[in-house]
Amino acid sequence: MKKKVFVVIAIIVVLVILLTPVRMNLKDGGSVRYKALVYEVTKIHRLAPEVDGVKPYIDGFEIKIFGMTVYRETNE
Repeated sequence: MKKKVFVVIAIIVVLVILLTPVRMNLKDGGSVRYKALVYEVTKIHRLAPEVDGVKPYIDGFEIKIFGMTVYRETNE
């Protein structure tokens, strides 16, 4: 019984470490990245190159799991 409790607590601690994100503000116009060891979510809000009256910002989301992009949507 004592061994089961120890294993459950160890699994919970490992999951908390793997899934707890750290917030990073990027210096590209306002993007925010939430990064954990197994995933990364980026709320994109960056300055676009100046083109004839096109939106001055690129907005969107990007989700990566284990370093591979699973979802990316922007208004480029």
